[in-house]
Amino acid sequence: MVLEVKTMVDKKMLQLLSILLQYPKNSWLKIDELRQLASELEHLPMRERVHSFLDYLEHNTCEELAEFYVSTFDFSEHCNLYITSLLCPDDQKRGQVLADLKGIYRQSGLEADSEELPDYLPMLLEFLAIANQESCKQVLEIVNPGIEKLWQQLLEKRSPYAALLEVCVGFTVPIACAETTHRGEGIS
Repeated sequence: MVLEVKTMVDKKMLQLLSILLQYPKNSWLKIDELRQLASELEHLPMRERVHSFLDYLEHNTCEELAEFYVSTFDFSEHCNLYITSLLCPDDQKRGQVLADLKGIYRQSGLEADSEELPDYLPMLLEFLAIANQESCKQVLEIVNPGIEKLWQQLLEKRSPYAALLEVCVGFTVPIACAETTHRGEGIS
């Protein structure tokens, strides 16, 4: 029962992070609604990090946010949202990893109907929010090192997006370990 509640909260967090890591648009910049969603998160330190990012959103225009987003993620090979590109400089190896991710998506019964590659972080987070535990573990084994690498890059740049990546790292690892933790509870 405890595991089910924790997983529900984690999934809500992942969906919110997926939204916040997308290109800023006026249509999702309804700060009051985003704050309401963030307030429902039970993990206090992570909720505070999300609220600090929402403060950043609130104090900038959509045009300023879009400009910063592009300069942060679109023009840096070390800081982009295509996670496998941070891990695989070799295009052939990266192609295989992308095919593996697509295979996991397909096996779990989910088809990406997006033009984005399967390693696009907002898409990954959305997948993790709805997929079963085994599929989540398979995906996270592939992408977690890249998510952590992106977080470190954003920390070095003192980017407000570092707070979101810190939450990603804090919530994706427990999802990968949740099944193991659940099994461990039965052993003791």
